[in-house]
Amino acid sequence: MIEFQDVTKVYPGSVVALDGVSFTVGEGELVVLIGPSGCGKTTALKTVNRLVDPTGGRVLVDGQDIARMDPVQLRRGIGYVIQQIGLFPHMTIAENVALVPRLKEWPVSRRRARVEELLDLVGLPPATFRDRYPRELSGGQQQRVGVARALAGDPAIVLMDEPFGAVDPMIRRQLQEEMRKIQATIRKTILFVTHDISEAFLLGDRIGIMKGGHLLQMAAPELLLRQPADGFVADFVGRDGMWRKLDYLRVQDVSLPAPCSGSSDWTPAMLAAVPNLPETMLLKDALPLIAGERATELPVVDEAGRLTGVVSHSSLTALFSELVHRSFPSNPPGD
Repeated sequence: MIEFQDVTKVYPGSVVALDGVSFTVGEGELVVLIGPSGCGKTTALKTVNRLVDPTGGRVLVDGQDIARMDPVQLRRGIGYVIQQIGLFPHMTIAENVALVPRLKEWPVSRRRARVEELLDLVGLPPATFRDRYPRELSGGQQQRVGVARALAGDPAIVLMDEPFGAVDPMIRRQLQEEMRKIQATIRKTILFVTHDISEAFLLGDRIGIMKGGHLLQMAAPELLLRQPADGFVADFVGRDGMWRKLDYLRVQDVSLPAPCSGSSDWTPAMLAAVPNLPETMLLKDALPLIAGERATELPVVDEAGRLTGVVSHSSLTALFSELVHRSFPSNPPGD
């Protein structure tokens, strides 16, 4: 859906913001760009909706060179969420969310239905929030409205520039979790900029590490941890990088297929007697449940409550042994 082909951006005074950047973002993928201040990540994002025009190279959206597209029409087809949110204070929440559909001349009934749908999606009951004004909402609630507004025109692509950077850590974590759930539901193509490596690991299907206008490495979180491209990437991820697994690993990532380890006889009564772990639950949230049970295994279930696997104490021991070994390689596995 998005393709960068050797993109360069040089500002007056020979300031190089992007230097031969190439990467792709697939349909339904959430790709995160991260790096130190001034690395070019926000400049790269802004080239996609032509808030910044490249000096060289090409940016393609759905196969089309955006330099040949009308920038206004391009932007109306791309959702955009920024840290400052930018809600219009004289408009109600419903009017803010419906802005792009109104510009696209959607019928009133369709706009109203879309506002209701999206406010529900971001956890703001329409009956409570649609007629309020931005000043009546908390920072976290306003940011949710910003996400809803970006999705209102049903864009194929959404750009998110440090969208949760201006809220306190607790609200930020809630917004990140909501974003994960929303993306699991809508599967938009998202290019996401952040300075928070934990946020990148939590949200990104792939993560691009940038420095000095260059894209040093773009990879899935697991590969980024195991095979950093160079010393800068390794240092940026941090010595405790392997422990970041716990920020994004889900129960389904560590479950074993059922039946296994003698667990072939999970009856309805047995399932009802122990905690059932949803496949999409974060492993770190499941650990207290697992630790509190005497059973050597706990069942993993899908959205319909069907048994899909088990998480065992032995598999978790192996995982933590690997984490310790990679963080402290002088210790043999198991120590």
